[in-house]
Amino acid sequence: MLKAAVKQGIFKVTDILSSRLKLSIAGQLRRIANILENGYYPVQRARVQQLIDCAVVSSNLGNYTVAEGSLLEAAKISPSDPQIAPHLGRVRFLQERSVDSEAKAQTKRMIETINAMSREIESDPVYVPGDYWGSVGKYHFQLLDQYGVENFKRTVSHHYQNWVMSSLKDSQVCQLFKTWPTHFRTEPWFNAIEIPNHVGMHFPWNFENPTYPLASVDKREIYRVAVGLLWEYVKNTDSFNILEQLTESEIGNPIRIWRKGQLISSDLAHSVRERNMLLESFSLKGKEGLVVGELGAGHGRLAEVFGRTTNFRYYIFDITPALFVSQWYIKKLFPKEKIFEFRHFDNFVDIREELQECRFAFFTSNQIEKLPSDSVDLFINMNSLQEMRMDQIKNFLSQIDRLTTKGFLSRQSIRLLNPLERILLAKANFAMNDRWQLVVDKTDDIYSDFFNQIWKR
Repeated sequence: MLKAAVKQGIFKVTDILSSRLKLSIAGQLRRIANILENGYYPVQRARVQQLIDCAVVSSNLGNYTVAEGSLLEAAKISPSDPQIAPHLGRVRFLQERSVDSEAKAQTKRMIETINAMSREIESDPVYVPGDYWGSVGKYHFQLLDQYGVENFKRTVSHHYQNWVMSSLKDSQVCQLFKTWPTHFRTEPWFNAIEIPNHVGMHFPWNFENPTYPLASVDKREIYRVAVGLLWEYVKNTDSFNILEQLTESEIGNPIRIWRKGQLISSDLAHSVRERNMLLESFSLKGKEGLVVGELGAGHGRLAEVFGRTTNFRYYIFDITPALFVSQWYIKKLFPKEKIFEFRHFDNFVDIREELQECRFAFFTSNQIEKLPSDSVDLFINMNSLQEMRMDQIKNFLSQIDRLTTKGFLSRQSIRLLNPLERILLAKANFAMNDRWQLVVDKTDDIYSDFFNQIWKR
């Protein structure tokens, strides 16, 4: 308050000075204002930034003691600099993890499993990810290797569905503010959110600037309100009345947002509205014991909601490392359920009896061909067909047609140019054949760039 008042007083004084005097002292006033705002001189600010940069380079090389020393020196120069604490938290996390034998063992098991999954996919070229997911997948693997699968809700999950809504210009954020008059709830502005460090998804996709957007107070506030608005919108339109009965699982270490003591998330909210959309279209209650298949399940958020709110069984088909993440998560989330974990098999008959007893099952994308026709009741694909080559899109639509007996929920971009694959895609590219009837075709309520289609067999 005092700094702000002094700063305001300085600029009021300039109003009564002549133009010449204003020009002559403008530079000095800017330096004074900068000192009042930042608490240190520009030369000191440059030194702080230099120390932070040194800490980043040192931590990326595994020199955590040097990195921590640089950050502590920066803190002595400017104790209130908001950049320092998130970097220090990341460095200390990495240092502890580097000597954690259990973490090392878990990472070794993860790498072995992902490699086995990748070898399975590579057995058929049509299922090998294109340039887009080939590059993204490598970065996701780096995140999991450095920060561990136990923190996936702060890393890879932000690429699956829980997008970092940190700008008021973000189309999803803009749309969520437009939904507020449908409920006028005040909770989004009063929900609490934890303060994270820089262990998380980095933008751009590298470790040269390992900063997590939600460590910034301004971006975190936008995210907090946006998630709150989404939660209230879905809660207000939840015809099954299940959202208020759910809480975000702390498995995966999410950014915690509390609504009256209840942990909430955008993943849960989106999953509930997608689940409801599909069930409502076929007049289902969730007690029919159906089998759901999903291609590209991310971390398994929809499998989680179906598992917690229906008696349906759930099959996931995916690439690496996402398949590993969803399998790890669902196993942790449902420890008492029988789960068919990924493995190589030559013939479906070899796994038929075991699979029938399992609530969840995990397959690499190419293994979709090994399941018999009409073995799935409902199929789901959310925003991943659009990221494939045309031959892959056609192949997967053919497999979904072959496997599915009742309905298919598809969400894709209305129009998308894939810069890496050099493909321009539109709605017509995702249409099913004439054995299917389009029963829902609408722009998404929250993602105005996407369409939702539900096809009935």
